[in-house]
Amino acid sequence: MKKILAIAFTVLVASGCAYNAPVDIAPSYDVYSNYDDKVEGHYALYVDAEEMVKTVKAKGMACSAHNFPVDARAQFETSVLKTFENLVESVEVVDRPLTSEGLKSGGYKAQLVVEVRDLDVDLSVIPGAWTSTIEVDAEITASITAQNFEGKLLGSTIEGDGDAEAESGAFCDGGSKAVGEAMADAMEETMERLGERLVNARKIREQQAATAGA
Repeated sequence: MKKILAIAFTVLVASGCAYNAPVDIAPSYDVYSNYDDKVEGHYALYVDAEEMVKTVKAKGMACSAHNFPVDARAQFETSVLKTFENLVESVEVVDRPLTSEGLKSGGYKAQLVVEVRDLDVDLSVIPGAWTSTIEVDAEITASITAQNFEGKLLGSTIEGDGDAEAESGAFCDGGSKAVGEAMADAMEETMERLGERLVNARKIREQQAATAGA
């Protein structure tokens, strides 16, 4: 019986495990602005977060039999919405990019599009005297554009970085915690930088001033 259990244990370890990495939403409410007021008007918001899905594997041999799947599409979209709601008078999420006719019929002043361009997550295992430590670095590359009926008001690409560490645990399961925390950290920085690009966009503010003076 003991021999059977030992064989089963060996097979389990050799085949590895998948530990899903939970990611919290991570909006930013600490966005630097050159202006005292929010961006005025009703804006459509489309978020493409398809790149926020990844299976993370460790570098090197340690924990190499294990992987850490992550799917943060919903968390990214929610983080964008909550960040922008704090910066824009009115924001409404749409399920696809709108045409000029769609903007007009919906009563939108302009359309905001946020797209995740790339997600890079590196996981390393650092051996210790009694236990190993898992270190994770995450980097998100994202773009933001704004367009009204007349043309583009904003186009910018930014990067957000995050890192975290955790004890590896008996079977490297600590990696899921470190991956999730690094992802959330990178998302928060991404939100801060996207928000800064939006709220300080010169053409958006000029549009706002022109409307107010009309």
